[in-house]
Amino acid sequence: MISQMTLSDTLVSSIETGSPAVSALTLAYAKLHIRALGTADDLLTAVRINAASSYFAEQTGRPPLTETRVAGLSAFPFLGSSGDLARIELPHPPLQRVRSVEYIDANGVLRSFDDGASPATPLWRAVTYAGPYARRGFVEPLYGGTWPIARCETDSVRITYDCGYGDTPEDVPALVRGILCYLVSHFDTYPSATQDGSVQALPLGVQQMMDAFKYSAYPSQVLRQQGLWPSVFAAGSRWMA
Repeated sequence: MISQMTLSDTLVSSIETGSPAVSALTLAYAKLHIRALGTADDLLTAVRINAASSYFAEQTGRPPLTETRVAGLSAFPFLGSSGDLARIELPHPPLQRVRSVEYIDANGVLRSFDDGASPATPLWRAVTYAGPYARRGFVEPLYGGTWPIARCETDSVRITYDCGYGDTPEDVPALVRGILCYLVSHFDTYPSATQDGSVQALPLGVQQMMDAFKYSAYPSQVLRQQGLWPSVFAAGSRWMA
């Protein structure tokens, strides 16, 4: 029996909530868009910038700024397969780098998937993609290698990785910054979801632009414990994690 697997994903840290915190838009840039002349509303504008960034990330699956996350699996997928037949796609593109691949062995010991030398050489490789609509990056065993056997328990496989467009507002693509400006303006004009008895939805064009980022972040695989690489991408399917 070939069982389908589910990948969990946990946020560890984010540039936006670090010290010092960095926002996806500078305050001056956002104020130019909403034509704010004074400083009386600067605090609220800063809050709306962070709200816009969070909304974009939730709607598209793409964090504007760098985040460190941990993906968890109950076992390695595609046992017995090697190379690209055993790849594990990681959510929240674009992928910047994979920090570590760890697993719990049959004796309950947490191990790193490397050669055990000093310094250690990973037995896996990470593939990343660049650009505003970058597809999901992935990690896979080195050519000719296979994943080890992990103890079958929740999150026995843990992949720590960095994702997002970069560490500064300048790293965020211009179109994404434009969408964030539209969101800040919308939150500024309509502080609540309803006004004058009507629901204030986002402008259609803004939603369509976010949809393009969302659809290109969908996975192109279904994780299975065993079996050949499945090509199952379908429009409208939900991404894992």
